[in-house]
Amino acid sequence: MNQQSHAEQAPLDTLEERIGTSFSDRTVLVRALTHHSICPQTAQRDAYDTLEFLGDALISAYVVEHLFQTYPDATEGELTALKSEVVSRRVFAQIGLSLGLMEFIRADPASLRTFNDRSRESLCADVLEALVGAIHLDAGRAAGEEFVSRFILPVISEVRATLGERNPKGALQQHVLRQTGQLPHYEVIEERGESNDRSYLVGVYAGDRLLGRGEGSSIKAAGREAARAALAGEYPDGNEPVTE
Repeated sequence: MNQQSHAEQAPLDTLEERIGTSFSDRTVLVRALTHHSICPQTAQRDAYDTLEFLGDALISAYVVEHLFQTYPDATEGELTALKSEVVSRRVFAQIGLSLGLMEFIRADPASLRTFNDRSRESLCADVLEALVGAIHLDAGRAAGEEFVSRFILPVISEVRATLGERNPKGALQQHVLRQTGQLPHYEVIEERGESNDRSYLVGVYAGDRLLGRGEGSSIKAAGREAARAALAGEYPDGNEPVTE
């Protein structure tokens, strides 16, 4: 079934010019922009999901190497906290939106209408990761690194300047590690809503002690809110064991 997407009129050469990359094989670029709702029967081959997986790994590797070289005096915990925030969906969504990726994404209009603002931001973050994977496959490692250097690495200094505020999970990790010698861990307590508007309730624990709960549109976002609650001392009454 041939479905029209909301972005089929957006020319790919406009996107290539915007990101400074020309694709030898544009089918790879189209795949990076394609949500599975438009090709449910062939999603594994034609949608961006596996490209997103590849791009996520590549971006993480490039960011880690950059952090290691740029901040030689930082501790492992500080580097981990900074890396976690830089490669977060929130940051990727901001970058994707700034590049105007939404106008190029191919998705079933009926499905897209069910997306709220948070879902659209998540979609933008997914496509940014898939785009890095596509560039890597089409033009090689150096081209992928160049894209990350141009659009992702510049946010690191801003993220680092507001790390305590923006990365509550990193701050909580360092606090709990100092106090108990343990790393906090996160568990999904409950899932709510429909597939395109799902929310999660997550708890953060030190051992079997529940430190805080948080809700969000993704497990990562809910974990951040749980960490904020823990740092603010909004602990639930009593201790609650981790659900097996």
